[in-house]
Amino acid sequence: MKMYFEDYGEGTPIVFLHAFPLSGKMWRSQIEAITEQGCRLILPDFRGFGISKDLPPADSIEEMAEDIAELLQFLNIGKAIIGGLSIGGYVILNLYRLHPEIFSALILCDTNAVADTDEKRLQRFETIEQIKTVGVQTLREKMMPNLISPHTKNENPELLKELENLFGETAPASAISALKAMAERKDQTSVLERINVPTALIFGEEDRVTDLQTAKSLNDRIKNSRLFVVKNAGHFSNMEQPEQFNSVLKSFIKEVKF
Repeated sequence: MKMYFEDYGEGTPIVFLHAFPLSGKMWRSQIEAITEQGCRLILPDFRGFGISKDLPPADSIEEMAEDIAELLQFLNIGKAIIGGLSIGGYVILNLYRLHPEIFSALILCDTNAVADTDEKRLQRFETIEQIKTVGVQTLREKMMPNLISPHTKNENPELLKELENLFGETAPASAISALKAMAERKDQTSVLERINVPTALIFGEEDRVTDLQTAKSLNDRIKNSRLFVVKNAGHFSNMEQPEQFNSVLKSFIKEVKF
């Protein structure tokens, strides 16, 4: 298998795809919530990240999507509930475009379907150049201020410190590859109207990267979708407010299963 993954529980398979520049461990607060619903949770680390950090990173979002399709084939899973946050959501939409038959439901968290604007694309390439010259601390300096809610900054300094450390541990080559893949990804808006499985949209109320306007746009375009807002959470809604996130997650899983 091309990538490292962790596998918990038994039953209905659920795959969660992590955000940049983290790993499958970002979902650790969801493990019990999912497995106690009679589900099997699979947490891959994209190539170049987490325990897959020594593998050559994928060159595109499409390639990352094909890695997930290959993982499901390796595990003999025909259909799964597939969720992801941020870049994980980009991968999901490409995966749905390429392999819609493997989805029993979607969970899109703090993500969007549109391609980068020219301004955002330029910012990503500027970050790449800064990583080359000063290192991955650039990620903390440029990204962290916009990712975490004020509530998290004030009330959960342990999580803030953990995220800062994880950002700092990212392999430069992996960060550069992922930033380039995100900058060059194609618009997936046309995929949204084709989604015909139950879809949960879970967004942090204070997410400044993929805000509630983005969430409502997805909700309008995906016909069988429901939008859930996590209060006092920014971009990493599942980590910042795990109890709220898990409550939504368990409710959605029950609906899909029964």
